[in-house]
Amino acid sequence: ELLETISKLNKTARKQFMETFDKIAENFYNVFGKFFEGGQAELHLIENEDPLEGDIDISVHLKGRKLTTLSLLSAGEKTLTAISLLFAIYLYKPSPFCILDEVDAPLDDVNISRYTHALRE
Repeated sequence: ELLETISKLNKTARKQFMETFDKIAENFYNVFGKFFEGGQAELHLIENEDPLEGDIDISVHLKGRKLTTLSLLSAGEKTLTAISLLFAIYLYKPSPFCILDEVDAPLDDVNISRYTHALRE
């Protein structure tokens, strides 16, 4: 009975994870596109037998630039990418409050403008 219960829990957790992951991935695509006009970002679940044990990959394409890795982004672009993911999660599961202390530190004037516009929205 215990093994059967564990199996049911794992099946339910996998299903809920995939539903959540798909919605957050969609939100991430949309939020990133608002930060970087013409830019695209996607979340990919790295193939694994168990999605709960798999890795998540982020691919980013900025308008007019060919990037193969996140490490090629500037500090401000990396920050906005991380904020995009955070916003995507909060769009799925809102929190009553969120403290973003010093998140704007690596942002230049253009990226600060994008960030404040997204906060207002």
